[in-house]
Amino acid sequence: MTSVTRSDLWARLSEAGLVQGEMPAHGEAKSPWFVRIMLGFAGWLGALFLLGFVGAAFAFVWKSAAASLAVGAGACAAAVVIFRAAPRSDFVAQFGLAVSLAGQALLVFGLSKWFGRSLQSAALVFAIQEAVLFFLVPNTLHRVLCAWWGALALAWVMIDAGFYAFAPAVVTAGFLWVWLAEFDFGRHAAMARAGGYGLALASVQAAVMHGSLWWTWMQSIGHRQAAYGPAIEWLGHAASAAVLLWAVIRLLSREGLALGSGQGRIGLAGALILGAASLKAPGVGPAAAILVVGYANGNRVLAGLGVAALLGYLSHYYYSLQATLLEKSAILAATGLALLAARLVLHRWWPEQETEATHA
Repeated sequence: MTSVTRSDLWARLSEAGLVQGEMPAHGEAKSPWFVRIMLGFAGWLGALFLLGFVGAAFAFVWKSAAASLAVGAGACAAAVVIFRAAPRSDFVAQFGLAVSLAGQALLVFGLSKWFGRSLQSAALVFAIQEAVLFFLVPNTLHRVLCAWWGALALAWVMIDAGFYAFAPAVVTAGFLWVWLAEFDFGRHAAMARAGGYGLALASVQAAVMHGSLWWTWMQSIGHRQAAYGPAIEWLGHAASAAVLLWAVIRLLSREGLALGSGQGRIGLAGALILGAASLKAPGVGPAAAILVVGYANGNRVLAGLGVAALLGYLSHYYYSLQATLLEKSAILAATGLALLAARLVLHRWWPEQETEATHA
């Protein structure tokens, strides 16, 4: 339908009293969901066949670090061109995503062979690589994955250096910085949200795997634990508590609530209680921060990730306790009573505002 025909049709509909106002802008018709799924599947299938052919024809790539890096960089560059050529095509987007993931896998393989035992240097270079691809590739899912893997690579650098206790606090601080300034990025808001979701996934993983799970995983791949002292561990736990306190203060300021007000004091008291718990269970602070920000921003995805992080870490913490079942049962009962008491306090001092229902 041409623009003239659309104008005539809108004028006739207006004369008949069926529509009002200005004619809406011409929009693009979206394909049904099942067509988009088939196009995405076809894109992955075509990319996998192409990569399989290239892998079989150029087997020498897997034998040389330089060749792996060169081919991986070429695949990533091709993915950038593919994404920018047709950013709205489902087939092209999934095809480019598969090519980019294959290129990144080749780069990881080449970096691991190039640096040998220096995994810290390889992880740092990989984080830089993910940051570059995050800005170059205009695709939301690709940016989420780049932010996620880049943050985990930086966390690996810290863990490898012996500062594993600070990893959850640092990753969660980056996540909070993005989402607390969600509306300050202007035309780059979509890019910032994609990075925020990637950092949220990294924060959940860092919170749940905090402590022995990190070392169990690293020892399973033959990594030797770096030396650290109890002071570093306690400072890292305090950093997790400080991140939660900072998030609550920023949210109270954003809502226009003074720290000395009744609601402000209750919010700070809750943050301090959870922060104190983080000194013994350091994953509580980051997980609670994700949950609080998700709830405050009205973002169900973030709130769900916060709940998943909190449940995952508490489950890990509960089963890793060196205590009898009777002692664990007593801890659970005391925790339940404390939560019920907190609920009564909030209901008494911070009641929900009743609003009148409006009907259309």
